[in-house]
Amino acid sequence: MMRALMWLCIAAVASAAPPGLESLVPAGGQVASRVEVLLSGAGLDKGSPMAWTNHPGLVLLAGDKPKKFQASISKDVPPGPYLMRFYTNEGATPPRIFEVGTLAEVTETEPNDVVKEVKSAPQMNVTINGVLLKSGDVDTHAIRVQKGKRVILELHGYALGSPMDPAMRLMDVRGVEIAAGHDTHNLDPRIEHVPAVDGTYFVQVFAFAHPPAADVALMGSANHVYRLTVTDEEKKTPAVSEPKTLTAPVALHGRISKNGEEDRFGFLAKKGEDWQIEVHARNMDATLRIEDADGKVLQQADDGEKEDVNPTLRWKVAKDGEFKMVIADRFQHGGPDHDYELTVKPFAPKITATLAAHAYRVEIGKSVEVKLSVKTNGAVTGKMQARVVEVPAGVTAAVMEVPAKGGDVTLTLKVAADAVVSQAPFAVEVTSDATTVRATYAVPFTEPRGALLIMNDAQPWLTVAAGK
Repeated sequence: MMRALMWLCIAAVASAAPPGLESLVPAGGQVASRVEVLLSGAGLDKGSPMAWTNHPGLVLLAGDKPKKFQASISKDVPPGPYLMRFYTNEGATPPRIFEVGTLAEVTETEPNDVVKEVKSAPQMNVTINGVLLKSGDVDTHAIRVQKGKRVILELHGYALGSPMDPAMRLMDVRGVEIAAGHDTHNLDPRIEHVPAVDGTYFVQVFAFAHPPAADVALMGSANHVYRLTVTDEEKKTPAVSEPKTLTAPVALHGRISKNGEEDRFGFLAKKGEDWQIEVHARNMDATLRIEDADGKVLQQADDGEKEDVNPTLRWKVAKDGEFKMVIADRFQHGGPDHDYELTVKPFAPKITATLAAHAYRVEIGKSVEVKLSVKTNGAVTGKMQARVVEVPAGVTAAVMEVPAKGGDVTLTLKVAADAVVSQAPFAVEVTSDATTVRATYAVPFTEPRGALLIMNDAQPWLTVAAGK
């Protein structure tokens, strides 16, 4: 009897678990189209899960089978990454990244481990959706190339949150490797190549373990999802404005056009000035350094905080003079897509607030704790407070004081006895005399090494459930 009761308790606990979401296949679609999306995750085949996205023009409709949805992408949805969640009465899945593109979309055709197995016609200016389904899996795709016309291959796998360290190689019709790509600004590969002849080339995609493992065998699973963009069109890039001398504050676009190049900007500064300098780059691992008139390095930065590969530094000027800001690619690479944006502005108070979880569940008549960590750059003045906003009727939380130098804060969400069952995102705000910021949670992933397409989100999920 005792054993039976124990199993009943275990079953009750298991039934209360929120659903999981391991992958979306495909993990994206073309703007102004409708795409069938298959889900992978525990609990999604029960309870008729509902869907949420962070853009009103991206709508998910349940399909005719469990774990199948139709993604309707409006023509008004800007290209880029978005978040999707699925939820049942027991709670919400972690969000996953879904990427909206402008190119035609195709799906890989298996088998395609080697060149001779490839049956699909050569492609160009498309996004290929694929999955490395099992250990040792290699996907091979045919592409059509023209002599002298630059081909750009850009793969998003790790950046989507797939648990892999992907790699690519480009081969000719004989299977001879022409070019290869592995890590870029994160673990995803990128290849640029100018063909010497017209014809058909082949791209092979494969992956190693992430997190890293002692075994270097090729890995795969139903969650090793990727999107490979193949283009030979001239990319429209921002206008480049690279004056030799800067007058701050300033924001400008630049480009590291060739291998080994460094961009150097003169900068007149006065003692006591306090500057915040940032470089944002998409297709390179940028570095930033400040030099004096004699070339002595005064300060330098490679990566920003945590997994941010964009360099940021605060520079307090020690004396009047002329200085140099130097921007380069960490690996000395360059090319037409190695664009960056440089901003120089006065250092200002800053608050960052990080939530401990992406989702919270509470039953009617009960409460749940929302924990967050608050950090400042030391320049914030006045009293700081944390509060919840955009919660449903019947849900309240007292405003909490935040320590002057930042620290851990706990907000308690209380649900009234007459509240109703609901599912929706909410928000947590931290305010000071001059600043209001929203707390974010890290988009769930394992051991990040470089940036995902979306690193964090300010819309945690709240499930108000019926009491048991």
